Formats: sequence, C-alpha cells, structure tokens
Amino acid sequence: MRYGYSRMFLFLFLVAAIGAFATERNGDPIADAEVVLETPLPPFSFVTYIGGGAGAFLTDGRPVPQVEWSSGFQLTPWLAIGGRFSASPLSAFEHADFGVDVASVDAAYLTSSGTELLFTPWAEKAVHPLLMLTLGGASVGRMEDIDDEEGYDAVFEERCFSASASAGAELNLSRHVRLALRGGWRFVANDADLGLDELELSGPEASATVRVLWRTSFE
Repeated sequence: MRYGYSRMFLFLFLVAAIGAFATERNGDPIADAEVVLETPLPPFSFVTYIGGGAGAFLTDGRPVPQVEWSSGFQLTPWLAIGGRFSASPLSAFEHADFGVDVASVDAAYLTSSGTELLFTPWAEKAVHPLLMLTLGGASVGRMEDIDDEEGYDAVFEERCFSASASAGAELNLSRHVRLALRGGWRFVANDADLGLDELELSGPEASATVRVLWRTSFE
C-alpha cells in the first residue's frame, strides 16, 4: 500500500512540475490573449494621384488642341497606374470656335479613355525621366441640333482602338505636386468618316500636365 501511495505522490508531483514549467515558459494564456487583442494592427496606406493638363496633337500637319485628366495609384516611387481621359474638338461648335477644321462637319470631336502606366525612375531627384504608355479606346463623333432649338440634342459617334507612347521629364515642384512635359506618338484606329481619312487622327502629340499626390493611411 505504501508503494502505491508513493507512486501516486510521484505522479502528482510530476504533473504539477510540468504544469508550472509550461506556465513559466508560455505565459498565462488569458494574459497572452489580452496582449494580442490590444496590439494594434500594422498601418495600411496607399498613394493616390490626380492630374490634368493640355497639349496638342498633329494631324496632316495641323495642330489640334487637347485637354486631359487622369487619376490613379502611385504603386511605387517609380511606377503608377491609373485611368485617363482626353478630349479634342475637330471643328467649330455652336458657341465655340477653336480654330480647328479637321472634320468636314460642325460640332465634331474626339475623346479618348483608357489605362495609363507611368514610369518615373529616380523620382527622388528634382527632375527625373517620365515614360507613359496608354491603352484604351477613342470615340469619334459629332453633335447635331435636330429640333432647331438652342443646344445640341443628338450625338452620333463610333468607338475605335487607341494607344500612345510618350517620354519626357517630370519636375518635383513640392512633395505633393509634380509638373510633367512629354511628347510622343498616338495611334487612333478611326474609320474614314466626317471628312476624315482612315487613321488620320494618329500622329505626334505633346502636352504639359500637373499631378497632385497624397497618401491615405488607415490605422
């Protein structure tokens, strides 16, 4: 009987010792859980940009004015991706004459939209290179006044493929504002319509744009 009590005492002692060692090694599970819950998650942030500018492209040796807007995300200091939109008049409008007569009908226009990729190596320098690629579509159309009242009430347009590649330089005006000057080539797969030849809206282009960047953080 004494032998049985001794074995039971030894067993209980070993269990207590193992439990004490485990508590000392791993800590109190309840306290550990509180620490995990009270520890804040690592902050999450991203950099957004918006931009706008103006320029021109050449068609048959004639300059056509263009305005453009863009917005997207600065993924790294040297890479950004976003959406881009541009618009150009191809002839005179009812209350605006831009001095452009590329199309043979009034109120003709060209709009382009799509994705832009911006490469800005050595972005930490005040002046650094800028490479831009765009891929998307273009709308070539005209507006008409059918009811003979003030303003246009009908739009006729066709959608086609467009892309461009350009290079230039970007100047860091401040931490959040950048000025870019670029030139390149655009391709617009327009059909022969509105007095335009096929692919006539393709050609060299140049523009000046301003980008504003800011960081959004979540904690």
